[in-house]
Amino acid sequence: MSLFKQDNQGTIRFAHSATHIALTLPEPWPVLSSAVLNGGFGSTHSLLNLRVDQHAPPPWPPAEQTLQQQAEQLMLPVPCCGMMTAASMKSLGYSSLSLQQLRAECWVTAGLSNLRRSGDPADAFAGAGTINIWLLLHFALTPAAMAEALIQLTEAKVTAIRDAELLSPLSNLPASGTGTDSHAVICPPLPAHGEALAFCGKHTLAGELIGRVVLDACEQSIGHCLRAAAS
Repeated sequence: MSLFKQDNQGTIRFAHSATHIALTLPEPWPVLSSAVLNGGFGSTHSLLNLRVDQHAPPPWPPAEQTLQQQAEQLMLPVPCCGMMTAASMKSLGYSSLSLQQLRAECWVTAGLSNLRRSGDPADAFAGAGTINIWLLLHFALTPAAMAEALIQLTEAKVTAIRDAELLSPLSNLPASGTGTDSHAVICPPLPAHGEALAFCGKHTLAGELIGRVVLDACEQSIGHCLRAAAS
């Protein structure tokens, strides 16, 4: 399934299949992420969240290589910011919200078999659960504000997990994520005669927007997972 959205920043294309979700931007936009492929602070023209088979026998190629090959096969424009998960793409949660002149969108896929609490003892990776999140902001941010947006995103994810009363299997205490979560904050380039927001904490409208849109998308995705596990 492919969707196209046109706004004053150009056409944004979203694709959703059983094996991946992908987002194509009208031009390279600033991104801050923990992605395997082209992670860190930079720019991205597309994003890929790829589902892999957790039961595939070894040897396993490097994750970055797998993501790069799949991005090329899908003809995603470069640079591509790529994440990987064993979670079902049926877990996709999506939310869009506007407050005054600010707009944000959020996509979340979730698996919950690898839940952990911050500070749990380090252990070998033994599960396939991953919560991957894309937060697309339709307003420019300074680099520092993008880092603050990533904080707000993470706090909203933790809130959704706590609200769902999910526990870490190691400590039997409230979980805060999984052992392999990956997140990205994307915003448009600063326009020639515009200004970038310098703050997006909880006392700002941008912070409220981020918290609400991420919380909604996370709640949807977690709900999909819990219903699938119960069926």
